Amino acid sequence: MSITPETVLETLRRSADPEKASALSDRAGRSEALGVPPQVLENFAREWRQEVGFPDRLDLARALWAEPVFEASLMAAKLLTQARISDDTAVWDQICTWISEAETWAELDVLAGAGARRIAVDLSRMAVVHDLAKSERALDRRAALGLSLPLAKLAHPTEDEVSAIDDVLYWLTYALQDPDKDVSRMADSWLKSLGKHDRKRASMVRRVVQSRTNDR
Repeated sequence: MSITPETVLETLRRSADPEKASALSDRAGRSEALGVPPQVLENFAREWRQEVGFPDRLDLARALWAEPVFEASLMAAKLLTQARISDDTAVWDQICTWISEAETWAELDVLAGAGARRIAVDLSRMAVVHDLAKSERALDRRAALGLSLPLAKLAHPTEDEVSAIDDVLYWLTYALQDPDKDVSRMADSWLKSLGKHDRKRASMVRRVVQSRTNDR
């Protein structure tokens, strides 16, 4: 069976759970929530990634993002979540565009997961992350943390990756004190991930934040 936007939406609607949809209504923004269980979404995404290659998969994802359905937006991002993509410039550009359009934390977190894989193959893309970290929009600041999170989890980073981590730590000290609690909590999780294998840097960040707090 050909995988089209119509067949994807039909499949998602068949997997809908009205009770879960009601619980998701506040998180879905202006979109219709179907209440498809997260693991079901992930299973479909894995299957469709295998069946649809690029550039057709990017076209499919774009069509799904345009639909006013919460799970369709999540699926669009999941379809682009892949470690190795040949000539991924268009995919990276699309993820960045969608981050600026995202209206919910759930959409943003899936997009960050997809974008982080593109950063892993081209660290120069961290420039976009640093710009997001300075944004006035809380969703963008959270995106910066999600996009850079895999760096915090590297047990044996390369020299270039260590440099990228240090660049993040500069603004992470401010993210830890972000007035938006969703951002500050994610910043704290980012630092805890780093601290599991790099206590020295994690402790340094904590000291900077504490010093700044004491000076107020």
